[in-house]
Amino acid sequence: MKKIGNSFKGILGGLILIVIGIIVLWWNEGNNVKNMKTTAEMDKSVIDITSDKIDSSNEGKLVATSGQLVNKEELTDMTFQVKVVTPVMKRIVEVYQWKEDSDIDDDGNTTYHYKKAWSNDLIDSSSFHQSGHENPQQKAYENEKYTASNVKLGAFTLSSNQLEMLSTKTNYKDYDEETISKLGMTISNQYITTSTDIDNPKIGDVRISFVYNNSKEISVLAVQKGSTFVSFVSKEGKSINRIMEGTHSGTEMINAIKQDNKLIKWLLRLVGTILIIGGIGAILGPISTISSFIPILGNIVGIAVGFVSFILGLSISLIIIALAWIRFRPILGISLIIAVVLLMIFLIKRGKKAKEVPQIENQNNQP
Repeated sequence: MKKIGNSFKGILGGLILIVIGIIVLWWNEGNNVKNMKTTAEMDKSVIDITSDKIDSSNEGKLVATSGQLVNKEELTDMTFQVKVVTPVMKRIVEVYQWKEDSDIDDDGNTTYHYKKAWSNDLIDSSSFHQSGHENPQQKAYENEKYTASNVKLGAFTLSSNQLEMLSTKTNYKDYDEETISKLGMTISNQYITTSTDIDNPKIGDVRISFVYNNSKEISVLAVQKGSTFVSFVSKEGKSINRIMEGTHSGTEMINAIKQDNKLIKWLLRLVGTILIIGGIGAILGPISTISSFIPILGNIVGIAVGFVSFILGLSISLIIIALAWIRFRPILGISLIIAVVLLMIFLIKRGKKAKEVPQIENQNNQP
């Protein structure tokens, strides 16, 4: 009875999943239209310029430029005496901690699992469902980020927002052993650690690493403002301020944005569809649960419910996307719906003709 009760409770959860899925799909289609209009606007207005001089006639215009990233400032972490000439440097402090995961079986019973992992965020173990997995409540050191104040791209100065976009992929390894030893820690490759064996750490052990930017050339896509850059804001309200490693034209950077938008569009379509399918599956759950008491029937019904959930969920998702197209792209949306209707009519007529042929042949074969 508990199993049946839990499956009926799942109906509410299923309805919530369907609503969330519909919202995701609807928002995604509207956002995709805004992204398409934004990149189309950028295609028409972008200007490729050189970075070695500032042309005042480009003030307030969307520009694309490339060049060598120039910075002479040395960033320093005084605690660990880390010094690097770089635009951006980060201190990452990780603590070895417990993480809680859970599984729910067919009877609605929850089983909790615990594993150990490094995390740069403190995990609150007070909410864990089983004792004996206590985590530290504070860090000895915090994460830090350091940025240079005057980073150049040719004659231009990068804005603070653009400095935030610079990648930090290079690991720092040139630690001073005496400084680290005085702090009661040791050095292991790119890490400073309190662990006696970093390959076999204990709960509460700390490891600290430093990463920094080591870019040589970068490309910028933004609006020129004086000797720096600000975000481009489209008519659709989308804000664009892009930095890419290497040398790229404006068209190449806009195409990269289009590819990112396309990936997000299809990912959210998939997420929304899965939510709706899962929601319908949860609503139909009691049917599978009740039939499961009859072994053979339970398996058949379970497969049937899964198939129906998939078909209904996919159909609802396609309808939502079509309606969103009518709302945000009416001409294309209506055209697609007309095309689908015509296709359905064509298939129905073909099906009728296919049935009529055997009947005619049977009549001809009669004596």
